[in-house]
Amino acid sequence: MARARAVDDSQIVKIMETADQPLTAYELIAKLPARQRPSPPVVYRALERLNADGRVHRIESLKAFIPCRSHGHDHEVVLAVCTDCKHVEEIEDHGLCRVVSRWQDTSGFSAAQKTFEIMGQCKDCSTH
Repeated sequence: MARARAVDDSQIVKIMETADQPLTAYELIAKLPARQRPSPPVVYRALERLNADGRVHRIESLKAFIPCRSHGHDHEVVLAVCTDCKHVEEIEDHGLCRVVSRWQDTSGFSAAQKTFEIMGQCKDCSTH
């Protein structure tokens, strides 16, 4: 059985940083040089690892990923997703962090993931 080809996490992040929109795992694979293309499960594991480390964000509604613009933060993420052009803006809001933390403290709820998505149109798309 052939051994799964490893993938370099920093290479994945660099590809994402140069993309003009979120990328799926398959789109990431296609952007790698042919001789370096790992299998989808290898890329999904790398994306899970990068997401857990806070280096990328998964956009659930698009089943795609973007690089984290605030590198290394450990707080709630708010993503504004344009439904037309797929542009995604990461919003850093510490007030939201405090609200969610207080709610978790009082409710006893333990969140595994704290990502909020706002769907709509970006400024460019709404003026067309």
